[in-house]
Amino acid sequence: MDLSVSYKIASTQQDAFALAKAQITPEYVDKFNVKAEINYDEASGIMEATGKGFTLTLEFDDSKCDVNLKLSMLLRPLKKKILEKIEKKLSKHV
Repeated sequence: MDLSVSYKIASTQQDAFALAKAQITPEYVDKFNVKAEINYDEASGIMEATGKGFTLTLEFDDSKCDVNLKLSMLLRPLKKKILEKIEKKLSKHV
């Protein structure tokens, strides 16, 4: 786990997942000029985005979202900045 974000708005895993799903869409990812396939597994509370050189996994539980980010060698220098953006987005909307 690279990051853990506690819920500020949502009160349950389902609420948090729904709020995040509304924000993290293919259109949102396209704004960063990144092609990614996003998979939503509501039953297990896992959202995964995969693209060239990265895999982002968001695991929702009852009180927080655990974030795992795997990057290729080329993208690793950007990991801290990417995680900061993810944390800001989740904190604001979930």
